[in-house]
Amino acid sequence: MSNKIKINDLSNPTLTEFQKTAKNYGETLKVELTSEAVIQKASEKSKLQDFGDEDFISRLDILMQSVSNDEGLAGIGKLGIFNDQVRYAENRLKFERFKKKFPEYNEEVISKPIIIIGLPRSGTTHLLNLIASDSRLKSIPYWQSLRPFHEKLIDLNNEEDSRQEVAFEEYKSFLETMPLLKSMHDMHPNHIHEEIELQAMDFSTYLPEWLAYVPEWRDYYLTHDQRNHYEYLKDVLRAMQFIKGPKKWVLKSPQHLEQILPLLRTFPDATFAITYRDPLSVVLSTATMLSYGDRVRRYQVDPKSNFNYWHDRIKTLLERFTEDYQLIPADQKCDIFFQDLIKDNLNSVKNIYSKNSFKFDKLANDEIKEYMNSNKRGKHGQVIYNLEDFGVDKSESYESFKFYFDEFDVLKEI
Repeated sequence: MSNKIKINDLSNPTLTEFQKTAKNYGETLKVELTSEAVIQKASEKSKLQDFGDEDFISRLDILMQSVSNDEGLAGIGKLGIFNDQVRYAENRLKFERFKKKFPEYNEEVISKPIIIIGLPRSGTTHLLNLIASDSRLKSIPYWQSLRPFHEKLIDLNNEEDSRQEVAFEEYKSFLETMPLLKSMHDMHPNHIHEEIELQAMDFSTYLPEWLAYVPEWRDYYLTHDQRNHYEYLKDVLRAMQFIKGPKKWVLKSPQHLEQILPLLRTFPDATFAITYRDPLSVVLSTATMLSYGDRVRRYQVDPKSNFNYWHDRIKTLLERFTEDYQLIPADQKCDIFFQDLIKDNLNSVKNIYSKNSFKFDKLANDEIKEYMNSNKRGKHGQVIYNLEDFGVDKSESYESFKFYFDEFDVLKEI
């Protein structure tokens, strides 16, 4: 039985010495939250100048201004976001160099991928890692999603590949800064991650909403046509497939829920594995996780505001998904309910494979079972998610999601 963990200081955190040091350090920095600063830093670090299509700069301008408007974001939070954008810009520069050196990558075909879509905190990461343990499939380890292009691809004289080493150093710092996040959403460098880190190279995702209060960016993103940005993602995937196989992908991102049209246009022959879970449970889990992280990245922790924001954001995700669900061809979608996934991992995977005409063979069975045995639910302890921490009315929250429960046979958990 897993260890139960109750966070008793969610609203008024007691910081560890490491957290205090990290937060104090952040306040000594002057972080310039501008696209110019990001571009300059990325060029300096990579020694590259060509970003390709520079229309991304206008999007980066909007994002950085929105982050600047978040007065509650502490110095360490600002630094984290700035460093993320520099990394995305570096990756973009390296991708442009790669395209010039290896134009033949364009001949790669992304054929019949398995794409997992579903709410955050609804089992998508677990399902992704289950399927990715099948060695016949290609997926993206977290360390590689952070830095997808090996330096040797850019400079043939450079034999060093420190990407994993750097990711493990960052992971160690991550655990020291926020140790309980391992029990909520472990970001181990070798775990299989979603492709949103690749999409972020084109600076048009909902990812910044997880790191700061950026309503201006959210509103821009939600009204912005994402089709070109999904094509950009597919282009990066072609490059990664060219570098190293296999040639059949398993992908996932909760963002896809509200981007069904771009997703279908970009991957028309995909099989879509759709996870379903009680949205109130999802909001509760999300708000707890983010409130815990806010003890370092924000000046004040406001669990109620986190709950309200993500209640509305999850509702938007589900409204858009519910409206577009019927656009997904019936023979290309597989519905996976959270309680069924937890009860029988293998059956869920078999159902997805059958939709994709992908054989569930003995190798897949053995590899997936090995992953299951090594990754029991709650292996790092289970955080207790308590609705009382947020002072919200359960019945009102459930009523706001009535449209989703009416459309899909989702089990209420709270």
